[in-house]
Amino acid sequence: MALAEELGMCPLVAHCHLGLGTLSRQIGKPEQARSELLSAIELFRAMEMTFWLNRAEAELAQAE
Repeated sequence: MALAEELGMCPLVAHCHLGLGTLSRQIGKPEQARSELLSAIELFRAMEMTFWLNRAEAELAQAE
Protein backbone atom coordinates (compact mmCIF):
# COMPACT_ATOMS: atom_id res chain seq x y z
CA MET A 1 0.00 0.00 0.00
CA ALA A 2 2.85 2.39 0.78
CA LEU A 3 4.33 1.87 -2.68
CA ALA A 4 0.94 2.39 -4.32
CA GLU A 5 0.55 5.65 -2.39
CA GLU A 6 4.05 6.75 -3.40
CA LEU A 7 3.29 6.02 -7.06
CA GLY A 8 -0.08 7.78 -6.94
CA MET A 9 -2.06 4.62 -7.63
CA CYS A 10 -5.23 5.77 -5.87
CA PRO A 11 -7.52 2.93 -7.02
CA LEU A 12 -5.06 0.35 -5.66
CA VAL A 13 -4.76 2.23 -2.37
CA ALA A 14 -8.56 2.27 -2.05
CA HIS A 15 -8.74 -1.46 -2.73
CA CYS A 16 -6.05 -2.07 -0.11
CA HIS A 17 -8.11 -0.17 2.47
CA LEU A 18 -11.22 -2.12 1.48
CA GLY A 19 -9.37 -5.43 1.82
CA LEU A 20 -7.89 -4.50 5.17
CA GLY A 21 -11.28 -3.32 6.41
CA THR A 22 -12.94 -6.54 5.32
CA LEU A 23 -10.24 -8.64 6.96
CA SER A 24 -10.38 -6.60 10.17
CA ARG A 25 -14.15 -7.08 10.35
CA GLN A 26 -13.80 -10.82 9.83
CA ILE A 27 -11.22 -11.24 12.60
CA GLY A 28 -13.18 -9.16 15.11
CA LYS A 29 -11.45 -5.79 15.06
CA PRO A 30 -14.38 -3.43 14.49
CA GLU A 31 -12.56 -0.14 15.15
CA GLN A 32 -9.78 -0.96 12.72
CA ALA A 33 -12.34 -2.20 10.18
CA ARG A 34 -14.31 1.04 10.45
CA SER A 35 -11.19 3.15 9.99
CA GLU A 36 -10.01 1.24 6.93
CA LEU A 37 -13.46 1.14 5.35
CA LEU A 38 -14.01 4.86 5.86
CA SER A 39 -10.69 5.50 4.12
CA ALA A 40 -11.75 3.27 1.23
CA ILE A 41 -15.12 5.00 0.99
CA GLU A 42 -13.51 8.43 0.92
CA LEU A 43 -11.14 7.41 -1.88
CA PHE A 44 -13.78 5.61 -3.96
CA ARG A 45 -16.11 8.61 -3.62
CA ALA A 46 -13.38 11.03 -4.69
CA MET A 47 -12.63 8.91 -7.77
CA GLU A 48 -16.34 8.40 -8.51
CA MET A 49 -15.92 4.62 -8.47
CA THR A 50 -19.55 3.92 -7.58
CA PHE A 51 -19.46 0.12 -7.90
CA TRP A 52 -16.67 -0.16 -5.36
CA LEU A 53 -18.09 2.66 -3.24
CA ASN A 54 -21.30 0.65 -2.84
CA ARG A 55 -19.31 -2.47 -1.89
CA ALA A 56 -17.29 -0.54 0.70
CA GLU A 57 -20.42 1.02 2.19
CA ALA A 58 -22.08 -2.41 2.41
CA GLU A 59 -19.00 -3.78 4.16
CA LEU A 60 -19.08 -0.85 6.59
CA ALA A 61 -22.75 -1.56 7.34
CA GLN A 62 -21.81 -5.16 8.21
CA ALA A 63 -18.98 -3.94 10.43
CA GLU A 64 -21.32 -1.76 12.46
